[in-house]
Amino acid sequence: MLPIITFLPCTISDITDLVKISQQFYPEHYTHIWKNDDPSYYIDLSFSQKAFEKDFEVENILYFLIQKGDEKLGLLKIRKHQAIEGYAKFDALQLEKIYLLKNSIGMGVGKKGIEFVKNYANNLNKKIIWLDVMTTSPALYFYQKMDFKTISYYMLDYPGLKDGYREMQRMILPL
Repeated sequence: MLPIITFLPCTISDITDLVKISQQFYPEHYTHIWKNDDPSYYIDLSFSQKAFEKDFEVENILYFLIQKGDEKLGLLKIRKHQAIEGYAKFDALQLEKIYLLKNSIGMGVGKKGIEFVKNYANNLNKKIIWLDVMTTSPALYFYQKMDFKTISYYMLDYPGLKDGYREMQRMILPL
């Protein structure tokens, strides 16, 4: 029997695994969007030991390691109760991050991740799931295929980010 994709809830004891996998997948996909091909600003901001420790102090933030058998493929980060224009925090769930290792792209893992998040949101009686995605990201087309709709745009102001990669789209998926 083939190993199935699982979404393992993380605790603070999983930080070492979260740091290790995120410091692998982020450069695989996003080094080219940073000046001097240096993504260290964002890695330090979002994927360092300190960043994960800070997130685990927030009850509303949950991480899940995505695995196939014993192989770690990526991670999910959600905010269970996160307001967005037009929706109160208890009506909306934010899919803040879904990242996969490059070698797991095209295996249906992302689709299973969205299904997992939809089920999770439905169990919390949410009305929508929302996320932000770079306009230049190949993931944008994936989210559109999964029925997410763009509701607004904004610009990132991270230092070191190349100008052509600053535009973000906020997308929602009604449940």
